[in-house]
Amino acid sequence: MTINPKATKRVLIVDDQPHVLDVLREIVGSFRHRHAYEITTARSAADALVILQRERFDLILMDMVMPEIGDPLLTRQGIDLLKRVRDLGVNAPVLIMSGDWESRKEADALIEGAFGYLHKPFDLRELDHLVARAIGCAPHR
Repeated sequence: MTINPKATKRVLIVDDQPHVLDVLREIVGSFRHRHAYEITTARSAADALVILQRERFDLILMDMVMPEIGDPLLTRQGIDLLKRVRDLGVNAPVLIMSGDWESRKEADALIEGAFGYLHKPFDLRELDHLVARAIGCAPHR
């Protein structure tokens, strides 16, 4: 498949665990969906919100459980961040990631407007498929 370098897609990955950011940067960067990926990472919800106020992205991957936002006892901070992202007027597709297999969290994320939900550890085929679908649905800049 030929990659069009002019069709670079921008992806923001938000997770408080540096090793997860590193792994996802490498994996998403290796995908071949007819374009290259430019990847930006944020280690906190606060950092992500600052970045989103000044930059546009074609896709956002964010962890469900992060410090500094929402009620830590609910472990649904990704949904709170998703709401804040939408309040900023960002309409890029959002994929929520979680190591928790609680179906209620997945349903809540989808109800709040997440494009998809990924379980950790990742199934690479599922991640590849969801990224390709989400990028295909991304609004044009």
